[in-house]
Amino acid sequence: MDLAGRRILFTGGGGMIGANLVRHVLGEDARVFVTARSAGCPPNLSEVVRRFECLEADLRDPAAVQRAVDVAQPEIVVHLAATAFNPPPAASDHVDVNVRGTANLLQALAGQKGLRFIQAGSAAQYGDGNGLKEDAPERPANWLGMTKSAAAQLVHGGGRLHGWRTVELRLFTPFGPWEARHRLIPHVILSALAGEPVRIRNPRPERDFVYIGDVVRAFHNSMIRDIPSGSTINIASGQGRSVGEVAGEILALMGKSGCLSIEPSEVRADEIWRCSADVSKAREMLDWRPEVPFSGALRRTIDWFTNAPQHTSSMRS
Repeated sequence: MDLAGRRILFTGGGGMIGANLVRHVLGEDARVFVTARSAGCPPNLSEVVRRFECLEADLRDPAAVQRAVDVAQPEIVVHLAATAFNPPPAASDHVDVNVRGTANLLQALAGQKGLRFIQAGSAAQYGDGNGLKEDAPERPANWLGMTKSAAAQLVHGGGRLHGWRTVELRLFTPFGPWEARHRLIPHVILSALAGEPVRIRNPRPERDFVYIGDVVRAFHNSMIRDIPSGSTINIASGQGRSVGEVAGEILALMGKSGCLSIEPSEVRADEIWRCSADVSKAREMLDWRPEVPFSGALRRTIDWFTNAPQHTSSMRS
């Protein structure tokens, strides 16, 4: 199956993953619909807005979600909309968006036949651990992980109820173009570009960073391959790297070594200290593996932020 002419509905299309993935499927000549919480196109998609239809639909509003689904009549849904891990919103926001919002979407889709539903999961669903496999017990210790676990159960249950094909891509730490500036890698790059010290609070936590170009390939393969319904598949590099290690490597690549400033603060109660994945299932089911070496991916990301005025102008003013 290819994507040409397929009707694809994205929630959360204006985030980093959506900004990259929407562009990719537009290049495949898919018919694209993107939900937005308020009127107007997400800024990260402004230059391609004439190539897709933007639908105003806050997932917390069942009637608005139903209107969007009625317009899109999707064959494929890619559910990216979710709350953030850091900075964390209130627990009620996690529940409203990740649980009630997902339930509203599933209810709106109830009349769709032959649907393929791709859920963006989170490594936070596992909790702490290295080499995590998809059959590992889910032991989330923060509201993002707890509510994303609940959302995944809703999605797979909805698939069984309505005869849809559902797949959860459990994402670890994607990075690259269009990432929010407050997150680790953009923060380090933009601070260095502005000639400011790079301040981080704790260099110890480990994350499994995976380049957005590889993540986009994983979503593409999940849309076109014959995957058993109800599958959960890790998308990661397979290697944990500490926050301090990553910040140091970025600064070395930028010729800014010595700019790192550690500013200790109170440790978060929901901190995840170790986080890395086993990605063998992705190789088997998606014919996918991370292809871009970490240092090369960092160089691409540095180049993109260096030349992206929407991110760098305010840092240089």
